[in-house]
Amino acid sequence: MDIYVIETKGTDYSQIEKYLSFVGSTRRAAVKKKLSDEAKLQSLTAGLLVRSEIAKRMGIDMKKVAFCRGAHGKPYVRGGGVQFSLSHTDGAVCAAFSDGDGDIGVDIERRDRKVSERLKQRTLSDNEMKAVHSADDFIRIWVKKEAFLKRTGLGIAQGLRGADTTLLPDIAVYVYGDYYIGISGKCADKANIIHITFDELLSEFKV
Repeated sequence: MDIYVIETKGTDYSQIEKYLSFVGSTRRAAVKKKLSDEAKLQSLTAGLLVRSEIAKRMGIDMKKVAFCRGAHGKPYVRGGGVQFSLSHTDGAVCAAFSDGDGDIGVDIERRDRKVSERLKQRTLSDNEMKAVHSADDFIRIWVKKEAFLKRTGLGIAQGLRGADTTLLPDIAVYVYGDYYIGISGKCADKANIIHITFDELLSEFKV
């Protein structure tokens, strides 16, 4: 499993807006609906990263990459064995890719995210509550929990408390600079974390 991370801090949406035509109509619409330029930047970056990497893994032209959605809205690649998952947070976008190893999920959060007691009570299982002694402990559990729910396609609407990370197999958390990255899937504890720059990503597209 490979996890690609792009840090968006210091980049403006106006710098990559011209690449909007390289993503599909659904992604373009999603980008345009975002209220802030930062949200637009993250959404477009995610779309470009996924399209580029899947095309390379499938050995096809980027224009031929087609996406569908499962019963719970989880996106997947039409006709391909490549599994992927996306996440973004303040200052960073990440995407996980796996070739034929089953469903995967990824989540990224800042390590300094503020956490309220109310959020802990609403999202942690009884077992997890006993293991949380700081905001840092909470974020580590949070990213694993969200990664698992993205892997299953159920999403947080199904209830975060029900996904008890103390009982779940195939989940791991990694430290990446100012961020924690949670991963759910086969061999999650052996994932490759790969940093790429905007220049490296955009070089895949000809404008």
